[in-house]
Amino acid sequence: MKRIICIGECALNLVFREGQPAGVMPGGRIACAASLMAAEKLPVVMASEASADPVGDMAVKYLTDAGVDTSSLDRFTEGRTPLMIFTTASDGSTRVTRYENYADEAFDIVWPRVDDDSVVVFGGYYALDQRMRARMLPFLNHCAERRAVMVYVPGFMSAQVSRITRVMPAILENLELASIVIARNNDLDLIFGTSPDRSVYADHIDFYCRSLINVDTATRRINYFSGKEVTQLEIPERICETMAWNAGVIAGVCGAIYEQNITPDRLETPDEDMRRMLLTAGAKAAQAAAANFTEDWQKSII
Repeated sequence: MKRIICIGECALNLVFREGQPAGVMPGGRIACAASLMAAEKLPVVMASEASADPVGDMAVKYLTDAGVDTSSLDRFTEGRTPLMIFTTASDGSTRVTRYENYADEAFDIVWPRVDDDSVVVFGGYYALDQRMRARMLPFLNHCAERRAVMVYVPGFMSAQVSRITRVMPAILENLELASIVIARNNDLDLIFGTSPDRSVYADHIDFYCRSLINVDTATRRINYFSGKEVTQLEIPERICETMAWNAGVIAGVCGAIYEQNITPDRLETPDEDMRRMLLTAGAKAAQAAAANFTEDWQKSII
């Protein structure tokens, strides 16, 4: 049975607004997107790891409560599950504090079965760090050989990478594996050192992957680049800067790829109708995720 396989960090995010607790959510866009897709009754499995500590218990419970299959989520006993605290001030600025202590042993999980036409979402620092990548890359190659749709989400925190040149070979390998890339402005700026536009796609991505969806928070647009074509969808509000909104874009696009049976070949040459359909699905899911943040997550553990 085809399904959506999400490979990324399992962490916990605590959100504070002007010093007051506002909510809790799965840490990382991929884990958050997995919970959003599972809540829509899509078959989602999360391949990741978490410590057998209270933070890990809460992060895994959030996923399982949403309906995510966590049978490929390893629980280690040495170390601590990552915890990120987002503190938003009255002027809208946000400070992120990260606590983590991963186990020294190699990334060790039981990979899920991959059927033809499955959707595989991977990225973040998980797709770069050698402790995880040594076991992840053979699985990603296997997924590509099975003709799965490979969705690369290249976001990570600048503090995790001291020199971008050290991880650039892995980033280029990931781009070559990808059927489609979903990124934000700051992701591409961090990697390529320039503000994202058509030239960034043409100079750095098109050679490896023909489809790029970029959430442009500066102009409040979602752009779909493919070859010489670009399709744009305007975003009416600045909520596009929030993690929930960005996770929603991933969930909406990946859910549409799954439900519409879109293949890697079709993502090589997407027509205008398909590009606009994927952008619309991403924006719709993102707006729903952002709107539900206050209502749903304030009812959570805080």
